[in-house]
Amino acid sequence: MISLLAALLVVVTPPVAQAGPSTGWANIGPNGAGGYLAFAQNLVYVLPGAGQQVFRSDDRGRSWRQGKLLPEMRGNGLAADPARPDTVLVAGYEPGGDAGTVLRSADGGNSFSVALRTPSGVEDVAFGAAGVSYAATAEGVYRGVGGLGWSLLPGSPASAEDVHVVGSDVVVAAGGKAHVLRAGKWSAYDVPADKITSRGDVVVARKFSGGVHLSSDRGASWRAVTGPWTSSWILYGGITANGWVQVQTLDGHFISQDLGASWTRTDAVKKVDVYTEIGSFADLPDWQWVYASGGVYATADHEHYKRVGVPGAHVLSLAVSGRSIIAGTMQGSFRTDLPVASQEWDFDGTAPPAIGNRVGALAARDGVVLRGRNAYRGSQDMIYVERSLDGGRTWVTTDVVPGNTRSLVFDPALPSRVYLGAYLINAFYVSLDGGLTFTARVHAGLRGIKTIAADPTGIWLADAGGLYRSTDAGVTIKQVVAGRMNSVLVDPRDPKHVVAVGQNSVFVSFDGASFTEVPNVSAEQLSTLTSGPDGVLYLGSISFQGQSKGVLRSVNGGRSWSVLGGPEVERGVEALLVSSDGRTLYAGTVSGSVHRRSLG
Repeated sequence: MISLLAALLVVVTPPVAQAGPSTGWANIGPNGAGGYLAFAQNLVYVLPGAGQQVFRSDDRGRSWRQGKLLPEMRGNGLAADPARPDTVLVAGYEPGGDAGTVLRSADGGNSFSVALRTPSGVEDVAFGAAGVSYAATAEGVYRGVGGLGWSLLPGSPASAEDVHVVGSDVVVAAGGKAHVLRAGKWSAYDVPADKITSRGDVVVARKFSGGVHLSSDRGASWRAVTGPWTSSWILYGGITANGWVQVQTLDGHFISQDLGASWTRTDAVKKVDVYTEIGSFADLPDWQWVYASGGVYATADHEHYKRVGVPGAHVLSLAVSGRSIIAGTMQGSFRTDLPVASQEWDFDGTAPPAIGNRVGALAARDGVVLRGRNAYRGSQDMIYVERSLDGGRTWVTTDVVPGNTRSLVFDPALPSRVYLGAYLINAFYVSLDGGLTFTARVHAGLRGIKTIAADPTGIWLADAGGLYRSTDAGVTIKQVVAGRMNSVLVDPRDPKHVVAVGQNSVFVSFDGASFTEVPNVSAEQLSTLTSGPDGVLYLGSISFQGQSKGVLRSVNGGRSWSVLGGPEVERGVEALLVSSDGRTLYAGTVSGSVHRRSLG
């Protein structure tokens, strides 16, 4: 089995991508988001849990294309027509209400339009033969052709959660039970079900608190599936394309190759955490793709995994150390070598933890990388400060302090001094030993620090309550500008040139003391700020309605701004970094991992 996996994984060895001058953005990874799966011929689609864009791979996971933002809704189900693979459906709901929507794409998931509106949220979509399509909703099951011409099927069960086509029949999980449409007639079965899978005539129904049941005759009769687990909570239960019945409970992950007669326990929970969905290409039923924590993973034995997608991570921080570029995300940090050649960054065979693994801050200097990981100790929010001496490949915890963080910075005048911003508490931290230990600087006026910037004579604090200055390593602080601040930057070429970022305005100083407001820079929320070696400033922005402008640019020290434009992703940009040669801009996005743009 391991040799089979090795052979299959050769298929998805990423190709080398050549970087060069460009007027647009390119998604360079990392693959750090899982999502609902849909396979059609040689194509695979993924709808990440955020439900705002569909990713498509034409080369079985070597590379991914991110589609446009979905209109008017958030998706929670995905289907592709096996006969017409460019036809894709997304099930979902409209934010702020109970109404639901089916979106349809005829261009391979790049753009979508509304195909069906329903009074309730649409829970699932599916394709059958000849392009017949189905949608599961609270009012019943809708039927269409090619994702168009929808009508509610008479007699279909209310509270439909999942719909699955089995040959000429339709099996539905509705109201917590299994229902079957056969020869135009609906039949209900006292079989607990909230998720349906099938292979040939074999159908498996799973319910989180109701066990796993199996039918060998397309749902006409059922039997309970039992195995070596004791937990009644079924995290995953289904049959895969190669005929394996798979069950995951709090006790672990189990596989049966003989429809439940015998079972083998795997290491899947330890390796990739909880399974949400499994799928595969029609011609490679043994090469199974798993939607699990922090990505999509390919496996042939559920013991050994390769991450294959998708580049839809929420990136909070960026850093470069030597040849390594490192991205801090909601589920750990990812690294790869520069220049980035693949959307798949380093993977050690185990998925990152889904909880307590938000890397809000990164800092690098002289071969040392520090990261601030927001986690928990019991019920208390804590910052785990961790150090890497190998470019972000491995990490060692150096200190643990209360709060959460979005900022780490080395003092340019004293490399052994490190500042750690904090929120959820009215303090920040200072280290005098290169980040090994930290001492709190408590100040009653602080409301939550977003960014710290250091210069040779002191530090600037961008806090929710204003911009503060300290010239004694944080022992005392003085408010310089009132109002919420999201970022601050000191010009490395001129420490008296300071730029602070508020919600919608920018504040500029050329004497390190007095600031001039540049109002209404953007109607969007301004987020992060960086500069190139030529002094050009780049400013990130976030929109909470529709697509963000992404990045703004200033060539005169912040006095005025123009729209550079950003990646087409949900909400916008959280982190920015310019390469040391000034030729490349990297943007860490809310829903599209890291994007790269040539600056010439």
